Amino acid sequence: MEKNILIIDDDYSLMRVLVKALSNKDFFIDTSRSISEAWLKVTKKKYDLIITDVMLPDGDGLELVEKVTKIHNDSKIIVISAKNNLLTAVKSSKLGVFDYLPKPIDLNDLTISVNKSLTSRKKIIVNEDFKDEKLPMVGTSLEMQKIYKTIAKLMKADLTVLITGESGTGKELVAKAIHDFSTRSSNEFVVLNMAALPQNLIESELFGYEKGAFTGAEKLKIGYFEKAEGGTIFLDEIGDMPIEAQARLLRILQVGEFSRVGGREIIKTNVRIIAATNVKLKQSVEKGNFREDLFYRLNVVNIDMPPLRHRISDIMILAEFFLKKFSKTKKFNFDCQKVLEAYKWPGNVRELENLIKKISLLYSEDIITRQTIEDELPKEEGIKSSNFYSSSLTNSITMHINNFFKALDKDSNNLDLYKNLLSEFERPLIQRTLEYCGGNQIKAANLLGINRNTLRKKIQNLRIKI
Repeated sequence: MEKNILIIDDDYSLMRVLVKALSNKDFFIDTSRSISEAWLKVTKKKYDLIITDVMLPDGDGLELVEKVTKIHNDSKIIVISAKNNLLTAVKSSKLGVFDYLPKPIDLNDLTISVNKSLTSRKKIIVNEDFKDEKLPMVGTSLEMQKIYKTIAKLMKADLTVLITGESGTGKELVAKAIHDFSTRSSNEFVVLNMAALPQNLIESELFGYEKGAFTGAEKLKIGYFEKAEGGTIFLDEIGDMPIEAQARLLRILQVGEFSRVGGREIIKTNVRIIAATNVKLKQSVEKGNFREDLFYRLNVVNIDMPPLRHRISDIMILAEFFLKKFSKTKKFNFDCQKVLEAYKWPGNVRELENLIKKISLLYSEDIITRQTIEDELPKEEGIKSSNFYSSSLTNSITMHINNFFKALDKDSNNLDLYKNLLSEFERPLIQRTLEYCGGNQIKAANLLGINRNTLRKKIQNLRIKI
C-alpha cells in the first residue's frame, strides 16, 4: 500500500536531496516550503509521515506539528532542525514526534528513521504544557546532539542513569536537565558529592540514622534519600562510595527500600538515582573497589560527556554565553576564536567559564583581545607561542619543507617526495575529519569535499584506523 509523505522545508536544494533519497515506488512524496502551504495540504489530505524543519519562513515548525496532531493523531512526524539545542529536542519529544534529526542531515539516518516510522505503532504524545525555559546547556555540536536526544527520550522513561566524563564537562547539568524534564520535576533534586564527604559519614548522610546509633547521634536524622522522596538524587563521584554504602545502595536499586543507620524499620523509597563519575568504573570493579552488580544496576543508561576539546565548534558559543552572563558591555575581538579553539581545555567547560569570568572582572576594556586571552591561559597546557597562531597553514608547511630540504642529502634520488609529503598532510587531515564526524564517512566526505568512494580508497591506502 502506497504511503503518503509530506516534506516541509524552505531549502530547495535540501528538499531535492530528501526527495531523491526517499524515491520509492511505495512512497508518494508531496512538498511544501512554508507552514501556511503545508497546513492547507494537511487539512485536505492525511499523510502517513510528515518531515518538517523547525525554522520556516512563516513560523515555527513545531507549532505546525502541534496543530497537525490535533487533526491527524496517527500521522508520524520527523523533525529536522539547524536550531540544535536541548529545548528543541525536548519539545519535539513532548509533542510525540517519531524522531528528531539535527542538520546537516545524514541521509542514512533519515531513510532508516523513515522506514521505522512507517512500520511502528501509534505514537504517544506527552500531554504537558511546554514553556521555553532558559537553556540548561549550550552547544550545537554533533556530540551534544546525541546528549540532547538521550535526555529527551529519558523524559518518558524513569530509568537509572550513569553519567561519565572528565571533570568540568557538565555532568551535574545533564543530571539536572534529566530531572527538570521528567515527571519528577515538581519534587526535590538532591545533590551529594561522594568525594566531598568523609567516608565514615556517607552512610549516615545518605540513609539517615536513629537516635543513639553511634556516639554523638543525639536525635533521629533524616538522610538524603528520604529528602529526595518522589524526586531525584544525584550521586556525584560515585566511584568514591565505600563498599558498605554500595551494598545499601544496591538494595535500594533492587527492591526500593532501606533502613536508617542503627535502625530496624524498613523504609520504602521512590527515588530516581542518577550517578556520575570521572573515573573508569570498570577498572574500579576489576580492582575490587566497586561492586560489579552495582555497576550494572547504575549503568542502565550511560551518557558519556565529551571533553571540550572534542566539541571545538561549541567553544566560541560557550565563550559568548559566559561573556553575556558576566558582562553586559564586553565583546570578543575577531581574532579571539582561533586562540580559544586551539587551547586543549584540560578543565573543560568549567575552566572556560572561569577564564571568561576572570577576564570580565579584571579587565576594564570593553573589547577582549587575543593578547588578553593568551596572557590568562596557562602556557604549559595550551598556547606555547603566539607565533604559532599568527603563522598561516601555508607558512607552517613551507617551514616544514624548508627544514626537510636543509637536511636532505644532495645526492638523494627516487624519494617520491610528492607522494610521501602529500600523504603526511592527507593522513592527519582525513583522520581528524573522521574523528570530528564520529566515523561517519558520508559526513567526512562532504566536509572534505571529495567523493565517498575516493575517501574510502584513501582510508585504505593511508591505512587510517576508524
